[in-house]
This record gives sequence, C-alpha cells and structure tokens, in this order.
Amino acid sequence: MDFIEVIKKRRTIRDFENKSIPNSIIEYAIENAFKAPTYNHLREWDFIIIHSLKSKLKLIESEDLDKVVDIKELEIRFKNEESIMKEMYLDAIPKQKKMILDAPLVVIVVYKPKTKLEHVKRIYDLNCLASVWACIENFLLSLAEHDVYGVTFIPQNNEIIKEKLEIPGELEIASIIPIGYKANTAKILTQKAIDITKRIHNEKW
Repeated sequence: MDFIEVIKKRRTIRDFENKSIPNSIIEYAIENAFKAPTYNHLREWDFIIIHSLKSKLKLIESEDLDKVVDIKELEIRFKNEESIMKEMYLDAIPKQKKMILDAPLVVIVVYKPKTKLEHVKRIYDLNCLASVWACIENFLLSLAEHDVYGVTFIPQNNEIIKEKLEIPGELEIASIIPIGYKANTAKILTQKAIDITKRIHNEKW
C-alpha cells in the first residue's frame, strides 16, 4: 500500500468488531513502532498486550469508568466549543468503558522518562514523551495498513494502573490503546479541514 493511502486510512475508532487480530499484525506494528526516532537512541519503550476481561476490568476500575455519564451535562460543558470538537467529546466520553471492553486487544505503551513528569523544569526533559508518541503513531499507522484501528486513551491514575499491572515504578504510561477491526456501526467523526496555505509561514509569522 502506498504511504499516502495509509495516512488517509489512519482514523480514531471507538467501536470494534468482535474479531481477533492475528499476532503477525501486532508484531508488525510493534516492529515499525520501534523504527520511530528517539531522543537518546535507546528506544526505551515497552508494549503490554491485554486480552483478558480481568485485566480490562483493572483498567476500568483504576480509571473509575463505571460511573454513569450524563449526556446533558456533557452538552452543557461543551456547548460553547467548536462543533467538530463538541461532536468528538460527546461521542468519546460515553464510550470509554465500552471501547476497552469491546476491543479484542488493549495495548498499553510504556516508556522510561528522562525526568519524572512532576519534576520537569525544562522543555528538554519532555523529549522522551515526544519520542514515545512518534512510536505510537508508527504503531497506529502500521495497524491501519491492515484495517486495524485504535483510540489513544491517556490515563489519569497512572500509579494505580502501574501497581495493578506490575509495571516498574521508574516507567510511565504513555497511552492505553484499545484496538480492533472497525465495527459496521462505528461512527466516523468529521475531521476539521485545514487550508495549509494559512498554516505555512516563511521567514516570520
């Protein structure tokens, strides 16, 4: 597949088909993830692959995703936001528990930080975070090449999840990524059209 076609296919999907993903596709995507650039050339990233309901429930419990979502309250909260952004959040927030449960696999991407996030004082200290997100994008693009999609979920309670999944304390969670084949009923959200001629600046702003 041409690279531009992979770029066009790459989408965020929160509704998954009940269909297993071959290990070869996962390994291919992870192999390509490790080809991403990294600030120290060490590629200090790891992937935790979750299949079991037991482990998925640990994530749901850790992130308190069992609570009922009040749609009317969400609509009020985002009423003044741009319509594309509002549509995304109104679709995404109520599905956070379901997308973890329904996904054939949940992938947790872990990285070794240069400095603990709470101690960051210089922009340079965040190079490790920039690197792991380049890794994540390679991973998602490689999945899209095989019609497998995902959604990045940033956990709020990292330390609880690390304890439940026995992740070493010196590591951090970059993202939780439910992945799977797109369900026929999956909602495809509108993407904001960008006129790149208005985003390119020469010599100065």
